[in-house]
Amino acid sequence: MPIQTIHHQRPLRGFGVLIALVVAAVAPLVAIGQEATPGAGGGATPVPVAIATEPSEPLVAPPADKTELVIAQAADVSTLDPQKSTQGNDITVTFNLYDNLLARARDLTLQPMLASEYRQVDDLTWEFTLREGVTFHNGEAFGADDVEFTIERTYSGEEGLTVASNFTTVADVVVVDDLTVQFKTKAPDPLLPGRLAFYGGQMLPKDYFTEVGPDGFNSAPVGTGPVTFTEYVVGDRLTLTRNDAYWGGPIAFQTVVFRPIPEIATRVAALEAGEVDIITKVPPDQVQQVADLENARVEQVLYNGLYVLGVNSTVAPLDNPLLKQALSLAIDREAIVDELWSGQGEIPSQPAVQGDFAYDPSLPPYEYDPERAAQLLEESGYAGETIVIETTNGYVANDQAMAEVIAAGWEELGVTVQLDLIETAVRAEKNRTQSFLGMWWSDPTSALNDPDGMMWRLLAPEGAQPYFRDEEFDRLGAEARISLDPALREANYRRMFEIFNENFPWLPILQPQESYGVANTVSWYPYANQYFNLRVENLALGGS
Repeated sequence: MPIQTIHHQRPLRGFGVLIALVVAAVAPLVAIGQEATPGAGGGATPVPVAIATEPSEPLVAPPADKTELVIAQAADVSTLDPQKSTQGNDITVTFNLYDNLLARARDLTLQPMLASEYRQVDDLTWEFTLREGVTFHNGEAFGADDVEFTIERTYSGEEGLTVASNFTTVADVVVVDDLTVQFKTKAPDPLLPGRLAFYGGQMLPKDYFTEVGPDGFNSAPVGTGPVTFTEYVVGDRLTLTRNDAYWGGPIAFQTVVFRPIPEIATRVAALEAGEVDIITKVPPDQVQQVADLENARVEQVLYNGLYVLGVNSTVAPLDNPLLKQALSLAIDREAIVDELWSGQGEIPSQPAVQGDFAYDPSLPPYEYDPERAAQLLEESGYAGETIVIETTNGYVANDQAMAEVIAAGWEELGVTVQLDLIETAVRAEKNRTQSFLGMWWSDPTSALNDPDGMMWRLLAPEGAQPYFRDEEFDRLGAEARISLDPALREANYRRMFEIFNENFPWLPILQPQESYGVANTVSWYPYANQYFNLRVENLALGGS
């Protein structure tokens, strides 16, 4: 696809309009399953996220003949292979086509899914009992062989698997019998149940996948989820059909359609016209407009992660820590939050979010200091080299607008910036091939409520974003991953935060409120970790 270079002017300050909304606040979170070793799995006492229990306004019953749920996303899907993408526009689909052994409830606590129960046999062994009677969409029975195949594929070395770092603690997956499987780990891994509940843990059918291969599977995917694949027309629609045999009960709609509608005004108009039922990535300056619709409402949640500019620290001049420190100091995050996000976000201070194990509340938010930025830029020896930002429009809300504001600030500092607009499909391919030219938008989720599930999952040597290497950082992350000593893990992560803030493998921008527009004929809620759940516990007809 062609790349568009954006020519822009510095935006004016003070254009944001504050919107008064009641929003959900996130309380400290932990991964649970078995009783956690204090500090080893995210904390000793589970504290669930605060969630909305009622829609923001009364729901109404849909027409009797309404059988189709239409969801408008800001961009098209890039793949239906759940191990080849963790980006938002893909996981909205794949977490419904497939099931995991465990899942996160809306309060982010762990719940059984394809595993009916599990236990820790010893320090190096976890055992899972599988749910009886589950079948894949093609009629094949789900069993322990499929679990073994799925997880072993994640660390097989197959090219383009963005979840490759998720299960590197696993030494072996042992099939005990058809409905019992054991995970043997290289060292103690108290976070394994949480890993199985998210990226890379969506269960694949061994026999079918082996028969058709990766490309054939992506063209006609098969899972155990509440919807089955029907048709995909690139750039137009993805059609899914209700799985009436779903073990968790059939969903409320016979058909689910995902449509890519990049322009927010067009998405809002489609929601108002009743052409779509849910719209994603509503930017803050459109929240009030959606809230004012007679037939729809806004559902919001504080994202359990960050919006960041990923940095390819292997290319000059981004291999220079002083330069990256200067660039960070030249970002007016407060203006971005206030003006582009209407105050609906928080300024981060580290590569973790509040509630994560080892989060350091003493660290101040990233500051804006143009004078100090200019000093560091001079000390860095920067010689005018071009810094490329490959921005998307719709991967995350406000991505292009934020990139333009940031680029303008850097140009004012004296940095040469090339702002390229790329499509989300191009971004997905660059993510798989690890070929970003400089910077790009990423939205790392705290998948485990522990730095291992966000910072280390992505930045580890085998992670999806291994563009930064530091011997101490790598040693500390590898050690923390397999330690049961909470004091050691906390000390390691706190030091890793220091190294991160010296070297900036990401430039964290904000922790945002994520907003969705939802028709009043539909009862549906967002999750803080972007788990887009269409199952019966989270989706119902309005008025029912």
